[in-house]
Amino acid sequence: MVSKKNISHVTKMKDFNSDNGIKNEKTTYQFNHKLLAISLIILAFIGTTYFWLDERVEFFELSWILIFSIWYVWLIASLFFIFSRKKLGYLLGGILAWVTIGFLLLDNFHTVFGISVIASKPSLNITVKNFIEIIVAGLSVFSAHNSFHKFKMI
Repeated sequence: MVSKKNISHVTKMKDFNSDNGIKNEKTTYQFNHKLLAISLIILAFIGTTYFWLDERVEFFELSWILIFSIWYVWLIASLFFIFSRKKLGYLLGGILAWVTIGFLLLDNFHTVFGISVIASKPSLNITVKNFIEIIVAGLSVFSAHNSFHKFKMI
């Protein structure tokens, strides 16, 4: 015979069971899809500021122009696949956002350690711009991850 004490214990245990059929989604696929597209477009806009705000001459060398060109092609390809509602777009967008975060953290390395890693020390305006872009890239990572996992094959 099952007592009331055992039933309440079983009921409490069931509350922690993740397979109880209740979906607790905080964001929808559509929201994450739009957030990723918007944040990648904002990243593209902020990324162009390296060419007209940054005084460092290193970024006008051929190697950096090539790196930025690859970044832009990757960004455009990501947006193309995202607007085509392909899962590959979310993957490419997420990888691009992680790479962007890594680059920007290395560019702002001087704020913590006092030495510059990528190029000469950036101005205060570029440092603030980098931190803003890190936040936008973080939103891109968040929305790319959620969009990738919420994507349903139609």
